[in-house]
Amino acid sequence: MSDLVPFFRPLVAANISVGTHITRNVFGITMDVDTLWATGIALLIVLSMGYLLRRQVTSGVPGKLQVVFEAGVGAITKQIDGSIGPRGMAIVPLAMALFIFILIANFLEIFGLGSTYELVGPPTANVNLPAAMAIFVIVLVHIASVRSRGFVGYVKHYLMQPFPVVLMPFNLFINLVEEIAKPITLALRLFGNLFSGALMLSLIAALGAWKLGSVPIGDVTTFAFAIVWKLFDVFLIGPIQAFIFTLLTILYFDTAMSTAH
Repeated sequence: MSDLVPFFRPLVAANISVGTHITRNVFGITMDVDTLWATGIALLIVLSMGYLLRRQVTSGVPGKLQVVFEAGVGAITKQIDGSIGPRGMAIVPLAMALFIFILIANFLEIFGLGSTYELVGPPTANVNLPAAMAIFVIVLVHIASVRSRGFVGYVKHYLMQPFPVVLMPFNLFINLVEEIAKPITLALRLFGNLFSGALMLSLIAALGAWKLGSVPIGDVTTFAFAIVWKLFDVFLIGPIQAFIFTLLTILYFDTAMSTAH
């Protein structure tokens, strides 16, 4: 192992630092300012798209934005109707809003440089935003569960399943663990994939400085690697993670609103 230390020392010396945020202390609360304004930018883009769509919407020949929006709404409606049924149609606006917002927020990855401080980066790469969205979704899921099953049915679900009533304490324990794990896994899945994109950019830059910096076209090669990874990260990983977050939201509502064992 000691023989490998000199081999890795140059890479360690690159001082890779990812996930460092510009912070301000407001009333004793530390806020990540870069995440706040990146979230604001994503929200402003979403609202602007909604405003443009509202102005262009027509019952005649639709524009490109309307076609894309209607296709998204149709896909989500089909998914919800196939899993929950007509009573799940109220979830369509939430699922659509989540998908568009997360997608736009993930697309901000295109401005990321893999630097220590990102002035405009994907806010979903900060665990606080995915965690807030996950908690918001899970709270709505439990509200929908109470409305669908009634309070007594809601409580019985956690006490009577999946084992017989004699194992009620085990049922309660298992169900509580599952409910606690839902927002954690929902948040960390989105955060981890977006955070890894920034980490990969830093690793590519460090690799270029370590091994390719002395090569005549080393900088060009490193830049090409970074471009390829960024395109993959922005246009594949970003949409997939937005889709997965939305799909899991629908599935959680499906489970919560189901009255079958």
